[in-house]
Amino acid sequence: MSVGSVVVTGAGDGIGRAIAVRLAADGWNVVGLEIDRAAAEALGKTLGEGHRALCGDASDRTVLKAAREAAEELAPLRGWVNNVGIALMGNLHEPVEADVERLFSVNLMSHFWGSSEAIRTWVRDRVTGSIVNVSSVHGRSAFNMWAAYDVAKAGIDALTRYIAVEYGPVGIRANAVAPGAVRTALVQRVIRDSPNSAVAEREMSIQHPLERIGEPEEIAAAVAWLISSEASFVTGQSLAVDGGLTSRCYRYDPDAKLLAMYGKG
Repeated sequence: MSVGSVVVTGAGDGIGRAIAVRLAADGWNVVGLEIDRAAAEALGKTLGEGHRALCGDASDRTVLKAAREAAEELAPLRGWVNNVGIALMGNLHEPVEADVERLFSVNLMSHFWGSSEAIRTWVRDRVTGSIVNVSSVHGRSAFNMWAAYDVAKAGIDALTRYIAVEYGPVGIRANAVAPGAVRTALVQRVIRDSPNSAVAEREMSIQHPLERIGEPEEIAAAVAWLISSEASFVTGQSLAVDGGLTSRCYRYDPDAKLLAMYGKG
């Protein structure tokens, strides 16, 4: 039995693809939105009947409307996952204007207008729904050379809280997940392009107390819970799925005796 339909943006690979696949397995009719045509076609084949994969730019409001309409053709719209995002580095004293504008358009405004598309539908029909925004640990902490990215992710968290407060009285929920480093194509490329890929992965891993990089399916599991009725009393929250990264203020070497007890070290 269908839970309802859900739109997932940036669904062609990495975290977005894992979310789309997980929600389909959980009984949702999924519309995956992806800007890369080949990735969108591959997703469509993976999801199969009862789902759709659309090729389009999630920062374009007409594309978001088309995704919403496609979802309503499958089943009543009951969920929306704003996942799409790009990673562009930069600072404030040498900003690249085009990069900043594109990043805000994709990473923040697509979430804003995607949420608006879903909420206008639910208010129109006088029904409830659930939104999950994919934010980042960058929304909680500042990282050197990630000025616009940090600000956009913090904006996603603020948007999530706003939706929860404004629309909670009519039963509409909104939450966010804040991943740490996750084994996506981008992270894999950073590791691969490093002078020593083994060292690069180790250095990235040990920033997290769990001392490993997350997997897309682990983020998808958190999204699947937050969007479901099992999280019916959870709204306005940003759930860190970050291996403990944001719980740490300084990295100390692990206790050697404790590691030895676990056969590590």
